[in-house]
Amino acid sequence: MRKTLYASTLAIILAALATSAGAQTTRNATAARVAATQAAADTLPLPTADAVLTVDLRRLFTEVMPRALAGDAARAAQVNADVEQFKSRTGIDPREFDTVAAGARIVPLPSGAVKFDRVTAVARGRFRSDALVAAARTASKGTLAEQQYGGKTVYVSVINDQLKLFGVVKSHVRELAFAVLDANTLAVGEPEDVRAAIDAQAGRGRADMSILNFPRAATDFAAFAGRIPAGALSGVETGLPNVDRAIASIRGFYGTAGSTAAGLQLMTTLRAGSEADAKQLFNTADAMRLVAPGLISAAGDKAKWAQGLVNSLKLTQKGTEVQARLEVPQSEVATILRSL
Repeated sequence: MRKTLYASTLAIILAALATSAGAQTTRNATAARVAATQAAADTLPLPTADAVLTVDLRRLFTEVMPRALAGDAARAAQVNADVEQFKSRTGIDPREFDTVAAGARIVPLPSGAVKFDRVTAVARGRFRSDALVAAARTASKGTLAEQQYGGKTVYVSVINDQLKLFGVVKSHVRELAFAVLDANTLAVGEPEDVRAAIDAQAGRGRADMSILNFPRAATDFAAFAGRIPAGALSGVETGLPNVDRAIASIRGFYGTAGSTAAGLQLMTTLRAGSEADAKQLFNTADAMRLVAPGLISAAGDKAKWAQGLVNSLKLTQKGTEVQARLEVPQSEVATILRSL
C-alpha cells in the first residue's frame, strides 16, 4: 500500500447538583472508555515504523461520521458504499473492529516528496476468523493464496486497484494480505508487512508506540505521531533559504482529531531541531495565514467556510514546537468533506 505526501507544498442548587453529579458520572465513564480504547490501540503490535496512526473505528463509524454527515445523505451513502466495497473486495468488514493502528516508513524522494511506504494496519475487534477467511475466499473468487510464517497463516489476494482501506483511506493496493494474530487481532497490509507484524507480535522489530505518549482529550478519536528520518526533508526548496532550513530541521510531529456535537477539533504539532528553527516555522505559517484571505477570495462559493477555517486557526510556539489548532463547526464539516 502506497501513499505520497508532498512536503513542499483539531440554577436550582439541588437540581444542579443532581444534574452535575449525573453528568460528571457520564463524563467520567466516557473518559474511562476513551482512555481504555486509546491504551488498546497504542499496544497493538505494529512493525517498526517512522509514523503511526491510531483510530477509534467504532466511534468513527457509529458517532463521528453519522454526526458529520447528518445533513448530507449523498455523502453518507458514499461512505457506506466505500465500506461495503472494501468488504466485498477483501472479505474484511471494518465495522467489526473497535480500533486500528497503522504504521509506515517515511522515505524521501528526489522530487522533494516524502513517501509513506510499508504501510501496515493492525486492528482489534470482535470477529470470527473462520467467517472472515471464508468471506475473503469468496471475495477473491477462489484465488486467495495461503502462506505459512511464524506459526501463522498469511492470506494473500491480488487487488491491483484503488481501494479505501477500512473504508477510510484511499490507496492503491497491489496485493492485500492479512493474518489473524489472535482471536481479536488482525494484521493487514502487503505480504511482507503482514509478516513483519507477525514478527512484531513475537517481540521482534516492534514499532515504538511511546511516540503517542502525549496529552489527549476524551473527545479524540484519532491520534498520530512520527519521527522524521535525518535528511528526509532536506530536498524541500521554497526559494527562501531560512524557510528551507527550518523545514529541513523538523524532527517529528504529533496530533489528534476530536469530535463533539459542536464540530471537529484538529491539532498538529511540529517539533523542530532548535528554537530558532521553530520560530522560523511559526513565522512562515503565520505569514501564510495572514495572506490566505486574499487567496481565498477567488474560491467562489467555498470562500466563506474557507475564511472561517482560517479565522479559527490558532498558531502557537513554545520552545522547539509549533502547534496549530483548528476548530471546525459542525455546520461546516459536511461542506469540507464534500470538497475532499
